[in-house]
Amino acid sequence: MQRLTPRDIYNKDFKTSLRGYDIDEVNHFLDLVIKNYEEVIQENQQLKEELRKQKRQRTGPVPAVGDQDQMIRDIVRRLERLEKMVRR
Repeated sequence: MQRLTPRDIYNKDFKTSLRGYDIDEVNHFLDLVIKNYEEVIQENQQLKEELRKQKRQRTGPVPAVGDQDQMIRDIVRRLERLEKMVRR
């Protein structure tokens, strides 16, 4: 299915017949459709950007390898101190 753009809706021409629709009424309605369609497109873009931001915040930066090594050394030292305290 081809996606419509507001410009596609605006540029669409309808054939008229002997007992056709009121052209002004159709044009007025299409103007409303275009306005609403543009708002939906804009809201969709905003929601996609918000989703991207949420995903980035959730994953967050990964600590550097050096930082992880330091954390492990700190944990080992703390465990050694606790072990000594328990033995006393």
